[in-house]
Amino acid sequence: MDRFFQDLRYALRRLGRAPAFTAVAVLSLAVGIGANTAMFTLVNSVMLQEIPARAPEELVEIYTNDDDFLYATFSYPDFVDLREETGAVLEDVAATNMFFGRVREGEADAMIMGELVSGNYFDLLGVDMAMGRSFLLEEDQTPGTHPVTILSYGFWERFLGSDPEVLGREIQLNGTRFTVVGVAQPDFKGSFPAIVPDAWVPMHMMAEVMEGGIARMEQRGSRNLFLKGRLADGVTAEEAQAAVAVVASRLAEAYPDTNEDRVFTLVPSKDVAVHPFIDRALVPVAGLLMAVVGIVLLVACANLASFLLARATDRRKEVAVRLALGASRGQLVRQLLTETVLLAMAGGAAGLILAGWLLSALQTFQPPVPIPMALDLGLDRTVLLFTMGVAVAAGVVFGLIPALQAVSPDVAPTLRDESSGGGGSRKAVWIRNGLVVAQVTLSLVLLVGSSLFLRSMRAAQDVDPGFSTDPAAIVWINGAMSGYEEPQQARELLAELEARALALPGVTSVGSADRLPLGIGLQTRGYGIPGVEPPAGRENHEIDFTQINGSYFEAMGIELVQGRTFNESDGPDAPRVAIISEAAARQWWPGENPLGKVIHRGTLEGDPIQVIGVARDTKVRTIGEAPRPYVYQHWLQSGSNFQIFVVRGTTDESQLVRQVRREFLAVEPDLVIMEAKTMEDHMAIMLFGPRMAALLLSLFGGIALALACVGLYGVVSYAVSARTREVGIRMSLGASGKDVVGLILSGGMRLVIVGAFLGLGLSLALARLVSGFLYGVGAADLSTLIGVPAMFMAVSALAAFVPARRASRVDPMVALRSD
Repeated sequence: MDRFFQDLRYALRRLGRAPAFTAVAVLSLAVGIGANTAMFTLVNSVMLQEIPARAPEELVEIYTNDDDFLYATFSYPDFVDLREETGAVLEDVAATNMFFGRVREGEADAMIMGELVSGNYFDLLGVDMAMGRSFLLEEDQTPGTHPVTILSYGFWERFLGSDPEVLGREIQLNGTRFTVVGVAQPDFKGSFPAIVPDAWVPMHMMAEVMEGGIARMEQRGSRNLFLKGRLADGVTAEEAQAAVAVVASRLAEAYPDTNEDRVFTLVPSKDVAVHPFIDRALVPVAGLLMAVVGIVLLVACANLASFLLARATDRRKEVAVRLALGASRGQLVRQLLTETVLLAMAGGAAGLILAGWLLSALQTFQPPVPIPMALDLGLDRTVLLFTMGVAVAAGVVFGLIPALQAVSPDVAPTLRDESSGGGGSRKAVWIRNGLVVAQVTLSLVLLVGSSLFLRSMRAAQDVDPGFSTDPAAIVWINGAMSGYEEPQQARELLAELEARALALPGVTSVGSADRLPLGIGLQTRGYGIPGVEPPAGRENHEIDFTQINGSYFEAMGIELVQGRTFNESDGPDAPRVAIISEAAARQWWPGENPLGKVIHRGTLEGDPIQVIGVARDTKVRTIGEAPRPYVYQHWLQSGSNFQIFVVRGTTDESQLVRQVRREFLAVEPDLVIMEAKTMEDHMAIMLFGPRMAALLLSLFGGIALALACVGLYGVVSYAVSARTREVGIRMSLGASGKDVVGLILSGGMRLVIVGAFLGLGLSLALARLVSGFLYGVGAADLSTLIGVPAMFMAVSALAAFVPARRASRVDPMVALRSD
């Protein structure tokens, strides 16, 4: 231990004597380690953190299947049967589902995300309350009889001002007065990462907070619940899986209409980050993020190793003296590694500060969705251990070669040579040059990636979605939450809202739908199509659909290519009619006139719906998708009591949003407005992924480029200092400053050219791995493969030119006296 402290004190003195070197090295490492820490914190928050539950290793997730999808949600009746019939293998089973809510308390008004849970939810997890209690079993047995709620700690602080008398207080949630019986622990964030509920309510209050709640509770075929169970003592997940499979088989026999061929799948909670299906997409994204920041760290560490090699050459005399005085090479390696690890730890500490700043900026960012997103991006123990491990590994791995190089001089020749010039051994020069080539290679990979994603973002922005993206106000209202549950009431409300919006100055059209194209979520319905066989194993076609008013196509700028739109004759009691997309017409009746054709709601035995029009294809789910069948039905014939209004006008769209919102609240002060945004905001949902990918890769690519140029500048500068005498001789023999610049510059640019070729080859190989994330851009995009290296060469040439130019201005007499 004494030797360790002795080495530590010596390292501190050495680093203190070279403040410029220390500052540059620490700053380089801070950038690399900070980026890695920030990205790891994000990945840890979404994919690695466990909920603060009792014995989390005993928790399991239970799913049912939907067609070939094994991880679908449960119906309430299936949940009840499963819980009752698996008591021998599962200690308990709880159900949960998310819902939107509107909370009003005096003058305060807020939209929240809530979670419906079975009464045993908190007890199953073993989560204690910060205040009050969890739900009682009797509070989740009779529908609509126990309006009680538990608030999240954050919502209690934010909305109720940390009211110490909150227990027993009533708040209005979706028009119903709920009594607060508890406040959750600060660290409990609910069941779904990144979506932190503001309130929990018992499952049997579903009808009070969610449209169609009674039907969802009673219908075995209505599946919207996530199930979480706890294994009984001594029971394995495999044994529990066998038991739930038996229950699935019994229910399939008892209820063939809804449960035939249905299976139940059990997955340990520790193997699920968000959802098995979502995890498949998150894992490669997380891997890409960590790979990107890992490259930045490698470039930074290569810089550190290059700096250390230069210092090792300068310290040859010191090392030789210590070896001559009896110090062992092992002692010197340990001493030099202590300096390197100390530098790395300082870089890690600075990286934590940088990561904290990056994460603070990230926490203020809200994706363009109406769901409140909240990530726990604190620097917890896992993150701190990760940062420390990265820092120590960087110090040891990238400090070892310079340390070994430093302790390998020939003692006698070095002691006789009083100079520190010469540039070090040929091996040291090769290592430094190799590090520059590696930096260029890795930096070019990031820059090619950022260029591909930037071009992908531009291509996504240029895609024609099939509807007008010109300025418009979009206001989403929910009649059921506003107390308009009866169909006639909802029709009157929506008609009045449409009329008030149309009366606004400058408004040219008002359309409405219960789902807009390229919005969040999916909305599909089963249809029977005469003469068109459904997919294997299904009795109907699952088709995307929306329910609209008659002026929807005008407001959205969607062309009707055949037939007509909906009108007043298509009322609630009139024969059912629909408009279909061009893709639907081509796929269902190729070469035929689709007008007058009939499709059926549900199956071929369902209500007939006559096709009265064909609309131009639009993008429905994603920007990059091929045209897909789409069905438009009249909202008057569907009984929908919530709609998304699209208001076009000559007024600035942000101002128009405020005007429409004000008019709607004038019609109904208690109207629940789920979201009010512009068309630009709406399109930002689908462009969010490409934009974020382009932003992050451009940011980290720029950082890597800067670090690589610093490394190149350092190598060329060191070469200049080592070749000062040579430069003097050349200039005394008649070489011009231009000749000297060319000589020095060519040496540095050779390294860049080698790195550029290696980087292009590696970029082509890696680009194919991320091609699935790109829109309208191939992995071998010619403009990227030409433009990025050209830009890199230009920047690198500038970095090498500065020290080369300085060398050309050296006085030959001064250079000749240099040794």
